[in-house]
Amino acid sequence: MHRFRLNYDCSFAAAILLVSALLAGGAYWVVDASVERMVRKDAEAAALGWGRYLASNLADLEQIAAGEAPSPQSLRFIERARVIGQIFRFKLFDASGQLRLVSDDLGKRWDNEPKLAIHNPAAAAVMTTGQPYTEIKHGKPPLRPPLYAETYLPVRMGGRPAAIVEVYLNQTDKQALFHEHFALAGISLAILTALSFGVPGCALYLRSRQKNRADARARYLAHHDAMTDLLNRATFVERLDDLVAAARSSGERIAVHSIDLDNFKDLNDALGHDVGDEVVAIAAQRLLAAADEGDLVARLGGDEFVIAQRRVAHFSDVEALARRVVATLCGPMTVRGRDLAPGASVGIALAPDDGATALALLRNADLALDAAKAAGRKTFRAFEPAMDEQLKARLSLETLIREATECDGFDLFFQPIVSSGGGDIAGFEALLRLPDGAGGFISPTVFVPVAEEMGLIARIGEWVLRHACRVAATWPEHLGVSVNLSPKQFSDGDIHQVVKSALRESGLNPRRLELEITEGLLLKNTEAVLEQLRALKAEGVSIAMDDFGTGYSSLSYLMRFPFDKIKIDRSFMQDLDAGDGNAAGILRTIISLGHLLKMSVTAEGIETATQAEVLRELACDYIQGFHYGRAAPELDVATMVLKEIAPGPAAAGRAA
Repeated sequence: MHRFRLNYDCSFAAAILLVSALLAGGAYWVVDASVERMVRKDAEAAALGWGRYLASNLADLEQIAAGEAPSPQSLRFIERARVIGQIFRFKLFDASGQLRLVSDDLGKRWDNEPKLAIHNPAAAAVMTTGQPYTEIKHGKPPLRPPLYAETYLPVRMGGRPAAIVEVYLNQTDKQALFHEHFALAGISLAILTALSFGVPGCALYLRSRQKNRADARARYLAHHDAMTDLLNRATFVERLDDLVAAARSSGERIAVHSIDLDNFKDLNDALGHDVGDEVVAIAAQRLLAAADEGDLVARLGGDEFVIAQRRVAHFSDVEALARRVVATLCGPMTVRGRDLAPGASVGIALAPDDGATALALLRNADLALDAAKAAGRKTFRAFEPAMDEQLKARLSLETLIREATECDGFDLFFQPIVSSGGGDIAGFEALLRLPDGAGGFISPTVFVPVAEEMGLIARIGEWVLRHACRVAATWPEHLGVSVNLSPKQFSDGDIHQVVKSALRESGLNPRRLELEITEGLLLKNTEAVLEQLRALKAEGVSIAMDDFGTGYSSLSYLMRFPFDKIKIDRSFMQDLDAGDGNAAGILRTIISLGHLLKMSVTAEGIETATQAEVLRELACDYIQGFHYGRAAPELDVATMVLKEIAPGPAAAGRAA
């Protein structure tokens, strides 16, 4: 009995499901078929009205159909006509079915395209039947609406056939509207017919449909970026690999454009991620518009995009797309009431020349992108083999910097600073050196910017400060040490504590430590920087403005903070040697200004006795340069100090 009941329940449930499915399916089929017919009829009615509008306003329609170029007035009308109501595109064929005009690719000739009778015989028949022909199609956003109609209309001029117009109409909203009305009627019919069967069937259908939509969305998101609907990285790489493999046999060339928005991080930090997300979404739409049909457009993450350009005949085609990308992303965009123009840089790699795989092409396009950024941004660069060598050299340098930071691998050299009057050593400037592993050193102008980009400069600067203080503590009391500070050490906000700790650990008297800063440090967050400088000065150390006269020299900085010293940049010495008549006058003015503000003055870059004599005559306090000694290692400095303080002929000769 229990087995019979179980089998009966199962059969009954199965019957319910079957009947419900039949009823729901029948109702759905009726609704769907009705909706499709109404969508088709609606499309044809809209297309016919638009066709009459086109024929009555396009004065040279017959000439265009005959292969002539549209007049300027017609071009303006076409631009308006192709976006009216549901219309988003149209094509014009002549009476024989030859394509003559495409609304979103004006100016191109289509003489080589197959005639409509070959491409779509049913559509070509409208010229003889005089009746419109409509096809309902499903599109893939953003290139096509989810549902659209292609309606072919005969156009008659003076009672004779003149052309065929293919009109593209967005029917997505119409379909949704018709479904909304007819679905309710269908469901009501099913409920009235078999309430006991329909409810479970409808529930099952709705659950199934909801699941299908969720599955479809999941499948879509597996291949697309959720924010922009562009291809995601994984799908792009997969499809690009397919294109490259096919290109090897077909000979097709493919260009990969790696694209970054310029200064996007600053925009995000200043205006917030919501604004940044909208900028990314707008940029995606502009890239789609800039790319050609058939090209792959993807978002790799953040503000990184990429386009795989197909059908590359000449490099001029690649340059044209790169220029379009830069121009469209440099154009103004309004986001939440703000007018922005982020700009973009583009790096290009060509297949098969620059890579045989998607990953190789992306890597080389990224190298070219770095070159575009280095060239000033808002431009594009193509990959060159030398870029790969530069990358290897950069990676090698980063490894050296990282290892030197972790293992105390830097060296500290010291250059003497002498009194301009007697020529006695007054102290030394600590200069950082990075061994290259082959017995030489890498210039600070090369490795310091890289260390800043790596985020290590504050840590390196702290090492320099501590080491310089320890070395200077072994010198005689009258000798001081000068240390350059990086703006990064100030932005971290703990430079005061670092200096205090270095002085405490080394036992160096604060008055023997001089800290050098550049004028550029004061351009941003001036008040915060001045507050930190005041705290350092309160510890008893001296503060010097380095490279004075080369950048944004402002008397306001000298007035707002009592610097102890001005260091005149070495470029003035070069001007002096070059015979610049203004150089001596400018030097005299800077030295007089320093003394007027009760600051001492040091001149850098002194390489000749003539330069030293000029500065002595101008009453410059201190002199520094190759004329008095190059930067030397710690042990050589100790010997130099001993000679300086030792009595005897050498000291007497130097004094003379």
